[in-house]
Amino acid sequence: MKKSFSRPFEVKNAALSLPALVLGEEAKNLKEVSVTARRPFIEQKADKMVVNVENSIVATGGTAMEVLEKAPGVQVDKDDNISMKGKGGVIVMIDGKPSNMSSQDVAQLLKNMPSSNIDQIELIANPSAKYDAAGNAGIINIKLKKNKAYGSNGNINLAYGQGDLPKANGSINLNHRNARVNVFGSYNYNYNRNFEDLSIYRESMDAGKQVVFDGHSYMDKTSHSHSGKLGLDYFLNKNHTIGVMADLNKRLWEGPGDGLTRIGNGQVLDSNLVTKSYNDKDFTQTSFNLNYKGKLDTTGKELNVDLDFSRNDQHSANTVNGAFWDGGIKRYLHGDTVRSLQPSRIDIRTAKADYIHPLKNNAKIEAGMKVSFVKSDNDARFDSLKAHVWEYDYNRSNHFIYEENVNAAYISFTKQFKKLGVQAGLRGEQSNVKGTQVTTGEVNDTSYFNLFPSVFLSYAASENSQWGVSYSRRLQRPSYDNLNPFEFYLDRYTKTSGSPSLKPQYSNNFEVNHTFRQFLTTSLGYTHTKDMITRVIEADVDFKTGDTTILKYKYMNVAKRDNFNLGVTAPFPVTKWWNSFITVSAFYNRFQTVVDGEQIDRSSGGFFGQTSQTFKVSKGMNVEASYYYSSPQITDEGLFRMKAMHSMSLGVQQQVLQKKGTIRLNVNDVFRTNRFSGTYEAGGQHIRLTNHWDTRQVRLSFSYRFGNMNVKEARKRKTGLEDEQSRVK
Repeated sequence: MKKSFSRPFEVKNAALSLPALVLGEEAKNLKEVSVTARRPFIEQKADKMVVNVENSIVATGGTAMEVLEKAPGVQVDKDDNISMKGKGGVIVMIDGKPSNMSSQDVAQLLKNMPSSNIDQIELIANPSAKYDAAGNAGIINIKLKKNKAYGSNGNINLAYGQGDLPKANGSINLNHRNARVNVFGSYNYNYNRNFEDLSIYRESMDAGKQVVFDGHSYMDKTSHSHSGKLGLDYFLNKNHTIGVMADLNKRLWEGPGDGLTRIGNGQVLDSNLVTKSYNDKDFTQTSFNLNYKGKLDTTGKELNVDLDFSRNDQHSANTVNGAFWDGGIKRYLHGDTVRSLQPSRIDIRTAKADYIHPLKNNAKIEAGMKVSFVKSDNDARFDSLKAHVWEYDYNRSNHFIYEENVNAAYISFTKQFKKLGVQAGLRGEQSNVKGTQVTTGEVNDTSYFNLFPSVFLSYAASENSQWGVSYSRRLQRPSYDNLNPFEFYLDRYTKTSGSPSLKPQYSNNFEVNHTFRQFLTTSLGYTHTKDMITRVIEADVDFKTGDTTILKYKYMNVAKRDNFNLGVTAPFPVTKWWNSFITVSAFYNRFQTVVDGEQIDRSSGGFFGQTSQTFKVSKGMNVEASYYYSSPQITDEGLFRMKAMHSMSLGVQQQVLQKKGTIRLNVNDVFRTNRFSGTYEAGGQHIRLTNHWDTRQVRLSFSYRFGNMNVKEARKRKTGLEDEQSRVK
């Protein structure tokens, strides 16, 4: 507007009246205005929570594992096992494609992935009907950044760790893309030498007399892991793509062990059992995937088809020599030497199709089908050494074949209103299961059908307040190893086995969550699990000697479990150079089961807390200190009453070579406090167990990224093996 002025005037005691001022128009060119939309750090959607990593205060310069550890409700334990909201067995996906690897291999993959490659992390606590009904803990989907440039790129990662024993790993990833073809490949090697220092003290009754076993064993475990991937995507046109992919994983493991068990009545030492064992495994996994993905028209209709095959071969050998000596370990009494060969082969074939049909007014329907066939062939041969001659042991040897066919279909509906998001779905799964013990001719043949409903609601009350409510019914099928009745002897008096009569466990999951100001997340959940699968301890009898002091770890279906959990997560900047992350999870568990005819009803509350403090020391250099504490509680595995566990770790990282390289130095479990200790009372057994391993480690790593960093990543697609492959141990 043009400036305007009134005529001069003088103010006196009398009232003054001024004429109106008229402003004149003036044309003026403005500079360009840019409007930038910034996604919030945390978004609560109808069926999942989305963490936008690019806006995270703790993501810069880290790894995918470090970012994942700081995601709301996610925990990574001492063995790099990932859990969510206190429940283990999480399925990890990358761009919707399941990793199909062991927890250790998944951890290694995430530790070698720069956080700068990640766009979002989707936390799906209660998966929708689209996903397999298996898995009680949910899904974590890591979405990588994408672009459309052509060219080649790659990265190299090297690391060395030293605790009491050495560890090392390295990897290389390559990718090339042009207008019609995308070719990608990778190779990873991991060397891990670790130990297990285990003490088991137990008291039991034998023929009315107290018997005390005070045992200690040490196992030196070494593993070599190789994994490779090769794939190709061919773009028929902008709407249709076909792809092939092959994975190869090979793991070699060996573990010689020594043990000493003192046997008596608690007052007098009667004898000593000296145990020497040697175990080795050779595991090979090959997987193949053929995929088609197409956009059927301009309205957004999509079809995705996957055909998968996986073969898993494992050869295990075990030799256990038990020698009994007198109380002073001076006079040899007698001995027992047993060896076993346990080859197994698991073949998995799946085919699935997923279809998306958009509707008007922000709505869509998704539907799909899946069929899978699994065959697990396990042959165990046991030999006993008699007078320097190996004799076939008919009582322990067994040949077990497990066959499974699952046919599934689902449909779901999604609708977004102004502030309310709704998703409802239903999945049906028909399972045919057959277990055959070839040696005895015993056959377990069952079929069952289940429906799995799911409902998700999200409500944006305001810009600073988002609510979510969800319900889903899930099941967890036993792993193939847990179904195997073979017995594995830890020593003369301790053994483990699976059970072919195991049934799936079913859970009903409820959750309410709230996000405040895009950083403070609070969740309240309840899960009721029926026929929960867990490993319990029960008394057993030696079929040759009639000895009733045998201890057996066995997987079985307990009656039920109730879990209540409350979680609070808050990442926030303290200053420009200090970022803080805090998460606390409180829970209450109740277990009810029967062991050796005894009714067991146990419950406990507890909490898990974790904090990470990151300090920006200089340009390109960060220092981090982290600490976690897990309170005393009843464990899911074995129903032990465990003591508290805690650990502190420190680290520093420096970016080099124009930010293409990163050097990291970490010290894990600085005070060597991360160890397990617990007690067990049931079936006339009192057990006290302590276990520790090579937790305190110094690790030095280097990663380097080369080539065109703007090349679009290889297309990550979801195969059909996520449920079946996750049950291969």
